[in-house]
Amino acid sequence: MISIIGAGPAGSAAAYLLAKAGKDVTIYEEHESVGEPVQCTGIVTSSFSKLVKVRREFLINKIKDARIYSPDRKNILIKMKKPNLIIDRWAFDNYLADKAESAGAKLKLNSRFMGFSKNAVVIKDKKNKKMAAARSNIIIGADGPLSSVAKSTGMFGAREFMTGVQAIAHLENDNAIEFYPYISTFGWVVPENDRKVRIGVLGRKNTVAEFKKLLRIKGLKENSIIEKQGGIVPIYNNRLRTYSEYGNKKIYLIGDAACQIKATTGGGIIQGLTAAKCLADSIIYNRDYEKEWRKKLGRDLWLHLAARRVMDRFSYNDWNRIVRIFCKKKNKEILEGFDRDYPSRFFLRLALQEPRLWQFVRKLI
Repeated sequence: MISIIGAGPAGSAAAYLLAKAGKDVTIYEEHESVGEPVQCTGIVTSSFSKLVKVRREFLINKIKDARIYSPDRKNILIKMKKPNLIIDRWAFDNYLADKAESAGAKLKLNSRFMGFSKNAVVIKDKKNKKMAAARSNIIIGADGPLSSVAKSTGMFGAREFMTGVQAIAHLENDNAIEFYPYISTFGWVVPENDRKVRIGVLGRKNTVAEFKKLLRIKGLKENSIIEKQGGIVPIYNNRLRTYSEYGNKKIYLIGDAACQIKATTGGGIIQGLTAAKCLADSIIYNRDYEKEWRKKLGRDLWLHLAARRVMDRFSYNDWNRIVRIFCKKKNKEILEGFDRDYPSRFFLRLALQEPRLWQFVRKLI
């Protein structure tokens, strides 16, 4: 029997694949409904469509234009060869959970993981305030950055986090994504349509102040904001374990619970879905999960982390120089074909083509 803690995209995707293969799967979700609270911008690259069939019920927008801004207000206009997709996270999470149930997985809401007891997981029914033990020999922690499963098994380790602050706001726009890499750790404006955007920042400190700075840049007042959202994002750490044996139980971590997150932007939907596929295959075909997901994701997640360490040392002048470098036609052409999820496919090519970028690598050292 397999218990999955958390009904986010990674947990529900794993549940679907395992149930489809005939496994006895139960998903335990601590909230009273799937997909809440929303703590995600919902922007994904075209690689998303290789993992999930894109459906109207959760697709909000397709965007091919992006602008990257520097502190001196110059920008590069990138016309992406393949559009980025903007998804409704609540609808997407529910779509995946429904798929898992259709495949035979059981979904239990208001169910909080409390720990282990012999051959079982201990679950608290938050609605009826009762405790129950569910027999299980495989437990999958898909319960977010503060994973209780990771804490209960000694896999939490030394984690670092960033804080995200985001708002849904009224703002007329030309359907281009805007990136502000010099604001906090990362700032963004992502259109839902030509009159509404998702605007936010990700950072380690002073995140609210930096968010207000971005609002001022865009000329947004408090009465333009429809809804505010926020949450923490784990920083990838390649030393963390994602598999453990606890008594006679096998414990796995995926998605945010495993810190499988791009350190450059805080995105992790594609990484979580990829890890879910690796995990399902590992359980079904008796493979080594750690090796499987690291083979698929490890190199690129490490490159994102290295890039983040470099960018954290950038001054405003550095960002101004970077934007000028990428205004060069050949460099911009590489960005236009660039898939942010897989930097290993373009970093070397770009570094060989543009020697001026090597001066920034010294910041990593």
